[in-house]
Amino acid sequence: MIVCKLKQILERKGLTRYQLQQRTKITYPTLHSLYHGRSKGYSADVLNRICGALDCKLGELLVFKRDRFPRTKKKQK
Repeated sequence: MIVCKLKQILERKGLTRYQLQQRTKITYPTLHSLYHGRSKGYSADVLNRICGALDCKLGELLVFKRDRFPRTKKKQK
């Protein structure tokens, strides 16, 4: 599972979603979704703008975490 760390980065840098929205011109609903980890997809343009505005790397913003309950493998016939 991919987890967005936008909330933690903004807190560490002392910024708000509104300030990030003003810097990036990304819609507030998009930032809100990323902030709360509710986004189902990630636009390369949006990620590029966020990383540029926050001076962070993509690997800091998005982190891969193993699912607690991994899918079971299907039996081969």
